[in-house]
Amino acid sequence: MSKIWRASARVAAIVLAVAAAGCFSVDAAYSPAADSEQVLVSNNGWWLFNFIPICCGNATPEAERFGPWAFFRDDVTMDKVQRRFMDYARARGARVQDLVYCNYDNVLFSIPFTNIPVPLPYLLCYREIQLSGVLK
Repeated sequence: MSKIWRASARVAAIVLAVAAAGCFSVDAAYSPAADSEQVLVSNNGWWLFNFIPICCGNATPEAERFGPWAFFRDDVTMDKVQRRFMDYARARGARVQDLVYCNYDNVLFSIPFTNIPVPLPYLLCYREIQLSGVLK
């Protein structure tokens, strides 16, 4: 019974770590000297075999959002991140300039927060997309 309990606790910890890792955020910083605002919109999540989305940050607008995560849905796309960026700029009545983006894909060869190797390559994959710009 003890071995079953430990094994299920490990599986629960791994599931929790994966679910907690998906994150959507909008970060902004105002520069009074330049009279502009630097905005960074990012989202990340986890995929199974680099094809099936497991968990990612929920990119739907705040008013329509059920929770902070989206399970089995791909919200780590340029379309969704750019839409949220433009909504932010529109709400501020600002003009967008100097857009820069970054895509990041990673294949995990070990389970996060442990040294346990993953037996199959591409079993767990991580994706992140960031869009940064200046609002004037």
